[in-house]
Amino acid sequence: MGDVVVLLKDVWKTYDEGNNKIVVLRKINASLMRGEIVGIHGPSGSGKTTLLKLIAGLIRPDRGEIIVDGYNLNMLDDNGLAMIRNTVVSYIPQDYGVIDEFTVFENVELPMLIAGVGKEERVRRVREVLEYIGLHNKVNVKTKLLSGGERQRVAIARALVMTPSVLLADEPTANLDWNTALKVIELFRNIREGL
Repeated sequence: MGDVVVLLKDVWKTYDEGNNKIVVLRKINASLMRGEIVGIHGPSGSGKTTLLKLIAGLIRPDRGEIIVDGYNLNMLDDNGLAMIRNTVVSYIPQDYGVIDEFTVFENVELPMLIAGVGKEERVRRVREVLEYIGLHNKVNVKTKLLSGGERQRVAIARALVMTPSVLLADEPTANLDWNTALKVIELFRNIREGL
């Protein structure tokens, strides 16, 4: 544990629904410490995914400030937010966001290609992360052929490959059987200890 890595100050988010404004998040204030594992609980529609997308810089707040690893997201343009998502914060969506036609290796390598990382370093890092999460024997398999738990681990590996300061996972165990869900939770605990 250490310094504050995510800081939310008076964050508001609304959505338009016809002539009505629906307040999803109202005056949210929170801080998350480096190395901390936090779960967000609430009923469907309570704003959990919206909050994660705000922290990831995928959407912008109506009011308030979001600071991630020292970067004020409000001050960044779309390119700056994309850079943050590729290097500082990784977001794993509910559907995992893997590309079915890509192999496991290609899915995990993608953020490094976008960042312009050299081939030798990409290969080394992808293999290291896949070994860590137990998919080293599936490197050349298309992700569409994997089980739900394996697809989830591919998404986690892709999120880890750029060694982000913040890892956000939206309902990471919702679609998994009990044993696989426990393995994913244990994997997150191990990630906190460091790759």
